[in-house]
Amino acid sequence: MVRTMTFETLFTPLRIGARVAPNRIMLAPMSVCYGDADGYVTPAQLEHYGRRAQGGAGVVVTENFAVSTAGRQMPRQTLVASDTHLPGLSALAAEIKRHGALALVQLVHAGRYAGPWDVYDQARRLAPSAVPFELTPGRVVTPQEITEAEIEESIEAFAHAAWLCEQAGFDGVHVHAAQGFLISEFFSPRMNHRTDRWGGDFANRVRLAWEVVRAVRERTSPDFVLGVHLLVDELMPGGWSVEDAARLAPLLVEAGAQFLFPVPATFEALRCEPNIGLFSRRGYGIDSTRAIKSTVDVPVVANGVLGDPHDAAAVLERGDADAIGLARPLFVDPDWPSKVAADEIGAIRTCPCDPPTCLRTQLTGAICDHWPPDAVERGHLGYQHP
Repeated sequence: MVRTMTFETLFTPLRIGARVAPNRIMLAPMSVCYGDADGYVTPAQLEHYGRRAQGGAGVVVTENFAVSTAGRQMPRQTLVASDTHLPGLSALAAEIKRHGALALVQLVHAGRYAGPWDVYDQARRLAPSAVPFELTPGRVVTPQEITEAEIEESIEAFAHAAWLCEQAGFDGVHVHAAQGFLISEFFSPRMNHRTDRWGGDFANRVRLAWEVVRAVRERTSPDFVLGVHLLVDELMPGGWSVEDAARLAPLLVEAGAQFLFPVPATFEALRCEPNIGLFSRRGYGIDSTRAIKSTVDVPVVANGVLGDPHDAAAVLERGDADAIGLARPLFVDPDWPSKVAADEIGAIRTCPCDPPTCLRTQLTGAICDHWPPDAVERGHLGYQHP
């Protein structure tokens, strides 16, 4: 495979902690929901993630897998909560790694966004405070305030899930502290009205994130990679800011984080007028990513409509980030890395659909209108089938 000098920066090795990725292209976490109803890994998942590794991504990060039933959002979201999940997780790790990529699991507690949403009021939905919010357009719900005991249980759930991932053979985990899920809910003065040691001033509002990272680091071996999906800007008046995130980033590294993946906005913020369409703007997260990179000495991953290889390479060449996270570009075309490496830019399959079919089909298993017809029929784009 001949690499062009134009994109060489994308294909240099990347050291993350004790591990080395073969290039700087990362499959970014994206909910595809190919797990089964009980939260176990399925053959479709093995093919989906294995195929992205086969296509040349240097790091493959799974969609968010829930650390507990209470933290599960989607009906087909995978769980990492008990030894019964190990066989499937082990198969998934092996499938990714056999193609040469680093294999990581994103771990999440959905907090106030936990599901099933059709019976939202029939279970405890945990949040730092009982603040009403719009769950779906026109539907306002109120979660319950998480107790201190439940906070400790959640920290333990993250640590245990990370331990299970290491036992399964994964290279690391990626703690989800963004998008308005539980950990990032504690960051926000809008969502966190607590007056105990988990709320109030900055140090208390970031305590949960720090404790989760520290617990994961203590439960896993030193060469097990630990990253954080970091809410970098809530994009709401009176909310969590870039300055707050830049202040937190070094603390997370001190606690044991070995790479950071900054992401702006929450689900709530994206419905507000100034933010509508944010996730379709080219390079929407670069400024905030650059702000985080200036505060830490671990790899920082850029994300946000960087599917044009020229845009992706430019980010690295400018020094704005150390790696590029691609979700939808690798969903529609897992061979994006190998095509860029071979200077076959014109052969890359893109995803022009609006609204995206992949988002509208998440509850049953995401598909893409721009896949080959046989993949659409199977419900996932994995390996080639006769």
